[in-house]
Amino acid sequence: MNAILHNLSPVRQTAIISAIAVLLSFTFTGSLYLLFFGMDDRFWQALSMAIIIPWGITIPLGLYTSRQRFKLIELANRLKEAQKKLRRTNKALELRANFDGMTGLLNRDSFFGRVDKLRTDQNSNVLMLIDVDHFKDINDNFGHPVGDQALKMLGKIFRNVLRKNDLIGRIGGEEFGVFLPETSVPEGQIIGEMLRYEIENMIFEPSRNMRHVITVSIGVTGIDPHQARSVLMENADAALFSAKRSGRNRVVMFEPGMRASPVPGREKPRAANFIMSTSNLRPRGI
Repeated sequence: MNAILHNLSPVRQTAIISAIAVLLSFTFTGSLYLLFFGMDDRFWQALSMAIIIPWGITIPLGLYTSRQRFKLIELANRLKEAQKKLRRTNKALELRANFDGMTGLLNRDSFFGRVDKLRTDQNSNVLMLIDVDHFKDINDNFGHPVGDQALKMLGKIFRNVLRKNDLIGRIGGEEFGVFLPETSVPEGQIIGEMLRYEIENMIFEPSRNMRHVITVSIGVTGIDPHQARSVLMENADAALFSAKRSGRNRVVMFEPGMRASPVPGREKPRAANFIMSTSNLRPRGI
């Protein structure tokens, strides 16, 4: 009955409620009058009042309450819609706070925050630092939109090659971090080689029918659960710097005695960028 009334207009609701009230009033008034006074001249007057009074009360009161109830329903619907919008907004803010807007990978703070939580759970974990070789040449020679497209393609390769429980983050302009849980260093080197191979062989065409070969240098280090993050980063950075000094486009495991780059920048200044970068340009199909 409740569900049926909810679907009716205020006027129809009022009419039904009033009719029920009048019927009940008529029945009870007639029964009680006959019980106490019997049938006399005032019987029909009493029944008339039993009809008029409920109509006079229930019609205005029913219309008022029905309209108020409809307003409450409308307000509740607006509140539900506002809650949905708030949830969508909160989700969008969470995505912005934790993920890189361009690649869809974890951003730097979120990546290292999750690494700090997970690296104490297992004894065999690996951290990789990945830096795109000569990425500045792509931006300088083809424009930043082309460079952005290259980063998006790298993000897709990371997601396709790595496992679901691996963490991937963009921790710098063209630098990425990968955390491999329950993975030994030799296994991490193999995974690094898989990434390096897939990236080197992906089809990236900054110009029509002209493929540009993108390569990466990767530093790999094992993780001690009780190791400070600064030490962990120094080890991975030293392995990455060794890969750069050894000619780039390679995977290097950290070994004691390795020295990290003395300056924050990975790439040394290069003269005649366009001329040198053309060595990475190949006609499509080669």
